[in-house]
Amino acid sequence: MKVEWQYLVVLASAVILAVFEWQRQQFDDIHTLFCIGGAILTVIVFTAFPVQIGKMNVSNFMTQMALLNIILGLPAIRGLPPPTITAPPPHILFIGTTTEEIFRIASFQMVIEAYAMPNFAVFVSGIVFAAMHMYWYPTEWAFGIVGGMLFSLMLMKFKSPTACVVSHWMYDMLAFGLMPILPYFGISFFFLIIGQIPVLKRVEV
Repeated sequence: MKVEWQYLVVLASAVILAVFEWQRQQFDDIHTLFCIGGAILTVIVFTAFPVQIGKMNVSNFMTQMALLNIILGLPAIRGLPPPTITAPPPHILFIGTTTEEIFRIASFQMVIEAYAMPNFAVFVSGIVFAAMHMYWYPTEWAFGIVGGMLFSLMLMKFKSPTACVVSHWMYDMLAFGLMPILPYFGISFFFLIIGQIPVLKRVEV
């Protein structure tokens, strides 16, 4: 298994910021525990299984992020319901969505490495994703399962956990009304188109 070095930087930064903001009482207990737990699971995966730290394929990152954004954002064209909780500041929202992705991706990696069953790993990651969201949105467990499975399917296809984090954050920015719908789709389609340029398919950073 190969993991982008950028994702590990994001993971480490999220853990530090989560603990820091938790001490300032700006970040909730549950998300902080998920962040630390996801980091521990990631360390277990790295120590128990052969994991290679590699570069990010630019085309894969752009395409995965864009497709996730477009699919998740389609219901917003008809209008999203108002959020049931107050929108956090964008940086807190980024820490929160990164936290959820860290835990979901670690669960996915653990199952796929331990059992070599990709489809089962996708399902488990969907359950884990839904379970995290049931604390805030108990009626949206089905959406959580489907959403978590979608993220894992895209991760299997394009191999970019960093794209999962960015897409999740952008969608939550849209859902909380912190990002207008036109820039959301504009950025997504721009990245989707740029990501298909042949020369970018060979670029790794």
